[in-house]
Amino acid sequence: MSKKNVWILTVIIYVGLALTVVSCSTTESSVKPTPEPGADFKALLRSLDWGNDTCFIYGHKTPDVDAVTSALSYARLMNILGYNCRAKVSSAMNRETQYIAKHFGFVLPALKASVVPQTRLILTDHTDYAQCVDGAREAIILQKIDHHVEGDIADASIPYVRREMVGSTNTIIYECFRELGITIDDETARIMLAGIVSDTRNLSKTTTCGIDSTAWQALTTQLGISRDSMAIINRNMEEAAYDYSGMTDAEIFMSDYKDYEINGHLIGFGSLVCKQAEMDAFITRMLAVMPEVMLFKGRQILFAKIDNLVPNTGSDKAEKPYIENGIYFIYYGEGAKEAAEAVFGPSLREGVCYTTEDLSRKQIVPRITDVLP
Repeated sequence: MSKKNVWILTVIIYVGLALTVVSCSTTESSVKPTPEPGADFKALLRSLDWGNDTCFIYGHKTPDVDAVTSALSYARLMNILGYNCRAKVSSAMNRETQYIAKHFGFVLPALKASVVPQTRLILTDHTDYAQCVDGAREAIILQKIDHHVEGDIADASIPYVRREMVGSTNTIIYECFRELGITIDDETARIMLAGIVSDTRNLSKTTTCGIDSTAWQALTTQLGISRDSMAIINRNMEEAAYDYSGMTDAEIFMSDYKDYEINGHLIGFGSLVCKQAEMDAFITRMLAVMPEVMLFKGRQILFAKIDNLVPNTGSDKAEKPYIENGIYFIYYGEGAKEAAEAVFGPSLREGVCYTTEDLSRKQIVPRITDVLP
């Protein structure tokens, strides 16, 4: 090789090495852009068919605190992100919801019992058409935020579903705010906290998860509410929830009630509480009113769990005078006995089973589903 060619080759090698060094140096020292928090979620929201009218956000019928407040808190999140959403309720709210809204100072949603076809909806705290606002089957369901097992509103049929088996739907919404990097204002914090406290019974229910505790701690800290104060608020919420004064037996049965369609069966499922000393008489009254409720609701089978309250002898009895000790499970309708006994064992008497387990309705429904033909 001539000296000239050697020189050219040497230059090419040095230039190549220099470019490689520059390239590596540039790659290593460059700052990669950080993705915007929740960028994928925001892009998904932009892709939804929002239409030109208000999108309504509903919890389930006969709404409890979590159903009402999850609709409110998720509407606030959607509003912050620029979407025209409004929380509504499809039926009257219970006494616990009214109490905590007054105590925490937030406005409850207005009643809108039905929607017209093609209305845009977001569902919170339920996944069954039987629990939806009337007209939901002809509506356009854009999202579902829920903490129950999948119902007949299939996840695959909805553009966005976030369903986590946690204690409260508001815990999921709390996670959404945090993942998006959106500051939770104090009023929204109170709304979320109300739902978490109610559905986890201040973190004491067996369905409570670590993230529920994390959200509870963050929200109470933000609002400056002590653990002792929260215990008192929870006690007052419980007392409001269990206050059946001035109600007919049918109203009591339906005070915390949900409809289901399970394996082709139309089922109603109440959730009640009673002190142990009054339990026998209370069960007799509820059994007596079940035929009336069945006819009114158009159901084939009725179930209800009744939490058994016993005096609390622990050190916290001042804040929580009664504690749950097992449940009575009452049933009515064709096939109800067989299903109840398959889950809970032999009846104590006709229409009544008992278990020492402290179970929520959302834990019982999958068991009933498994045994109903």
